[in-house]
Amino acid sequence: LAWIDHWNMKFESEILYSNVGISFWGGICPITGTIIDHTHSLYGECIADKILCIPSGRGSCTGSQVMLELLLNGKGPRAIILRDADSILCTGAIVAEEFFKDECPSLPIICAVKDQFSKLEEYSSLCIQKENMNGQEESQVIISSSDNRYTYSTQNLMELSDTLEIDPENEDLENQSEATRMAFQTVKRVAAISNATKLLPITCAHIDAVTFIGRGGLRFAQMLAELGGKVSVPTTLNSQSVDRRRWEELGVDASLAKNANAVGDAYLKLGAEMSFTCAPYLLPTKPSFQDNIMWGESNAVVYANSVLGARTEKYADYFDICAAIIGKVPNIGVHLESNRQPKIVIDATPFVQQHILPYTGNAADSSIDAFFPVMGWLCGNLSDGHIPLILGFDGIDVTEDNLKAFCAAYGTTGTAPLFHMAYVTPEAKSDTNVVQMRDNCRGNCVEVKMDDVRDAYISLDSGNIGNDSEEIDLVALGNPHLSITELKLLSERIKLDGRPKKSSVEVIATLSRKVLEKGKEFGYTNELEKFGVKFINDTCWCMLLSPPIIPEDLNARILTNSGKYAHYGPALTNRSVRFGSFNDCIEGAKTGRMKAGKTALPVWIRSFAARAFTLVAK
Repeated sequence: LAWIDHWNMKFESEILYSNVGISFWGGICPITGTIIDHTHSLYGECIADKILCIPSGRGSCTGSQVMLELLLNGKGPRAIILRDADSILCTGAIVAEEFFKDECPSLPIICAVKDQFSKLEEYSSLCIQKENMNGQEESQVIISSSDNRYTYSTQNLMELSDTLEIDPENEDLENQSEATRMAFQTVKRVAAISNATKLLPITCAHIDAVTFIGRGGLRFAQMLAELGGKVSVPTTLNSQSVDRRRWEELGVDASLAKNANAVGDAYLKLGAEMSFTCAPYLLPTKPSFQDNIMWGESNAVVYANSVLGARTEKYADYFDICAAIIGKVPNIGVHLESNRQPKIVIDATPFVQQHILPYTGNAADSSIDAFFPVMGWLCGNLSDGHIPLILGFDGIDVTEDNLKAFCAAYGTTGTAPLFHMAYVTPEAKSDTNVVQMRDNCRGNCVEVKMDDVRDAYISLDSGNIGNDSEEIDLVALGNPHLSITELKLLSERIKLDGRPKKSSVEVIATLSRKVLEKGKEFGYTNELEKFGVKFINDTCWCMLLSPPIIPEDLNARILTNSGKYAHYGPALTNRSVRFGSFNDCIEGAKTGRMKAGKTALPVWIRSFAARAFTLVAK
């Protein structure tokens, strides 16, 4: 704690620079501060006591939880310099100051404009100094290089003035329980980062912060409950870290189960519903078109905005419960109609017409479902922080499950909480809207090429890189949680040829309690359990990080059809992760194998010669 007050003086530190954002959840170890995202240019570096320079965070809303744990563990950066203001990273630091001010160092989070940010790549260290300006409430931050060739003055996002207009309803929040007051203070500080002037009432909330990352998150939730906090709108809970009912049967460590259930208990005490799902859009209480809501969990946020047409920012863990308590969110981002317009066109039309449509006829022998998470992951990267308008999908029969897979993968790489898919998603259904959206992009267009899609697939199928073995040990399904239609399809597909599951392969699916109950009612789960599928509730694959659910052997290979899990899984589990289609997963369950090398590529991204041979063979 020797440097808690370092922010009152000048300091110099080594910098870590990247022009690619990073998801703190699944990208940085909260215990060591090491960057564990194997796809990132800073992989293996440690951020502790360094000045981290990245364009922004990306991916998971849980980044704020990791930030809090890093600070409590003494492994946080000395400062963060961003190109774009990032409320998720700031929320973790704000909660550290508001709830743990005697235990955490103050963390300067500084925003540099684009041309100034790019210049930072030239330097190995920087000096940061706080300068109080006479007559101004907010101090300035001066960033400089040791040779003084670089000097830039800006604001610390952690020391902004309140931007909300005076409102009697808001003032009343200050006079309620201590939990409400602290929640309101946190919301106000996050609102200031986006210069919000008003708060909007919300119809519902979905809490992502129910995951157990470390003791800080548990203490935060328990503190709010002990101080009399209660949610003021209908509130659902995201997946927690264990199956609350069957953790012992599944062999989960008792200490982890105790802490994980304690987090869940604290949020239930705060008035949330017993839901525990990462796919709240599958619940009967899903929001309606144009509802202002507060949802955490990146895939759910993207789905709510894009597919349902509801309105929510990608809200940080901890902010989520604070907003649920006061029942309001700032009037920022995609809550406002003007901010829901796309700024970039991603045109997949030629690729879809040439490489996808010829292979959409035979559903039982199709790998086309894998196209959607691959394209979601790719579009998140290509959008460069903007809301994209995606062209070319209107010629495909796009299902809700396809969109679920697309949204989850898009949420891992994309910064914007919304995309529009021409003639598919509700705000881009008409010719008039699509033309207006294209005009709004002002010629900013990227065409999807074969190499783009192939590279995206190879990145997700990272366990195939440098691998000559086809063996797999675990088939992981349900990230996000399985829908009832996916459960039905799975039960139908495993019966097609009557082959049993290979005894050496585990097949595990995560899903909500409500979908499991429906599956039992329709007879799907009975068929699947006979085959050997194990079902887990209340948690999902991004929280199942260790044995016995994850194979003990460090050389084990996990096969999944989830772009989200293929992205985060290698860093979270330290195991090789293979990516494939729904049919690949079923075949892997029966044979214990997944094609390796170039033959693992689906036919729609192979070379022309390979595709021609396949078509002739058929």
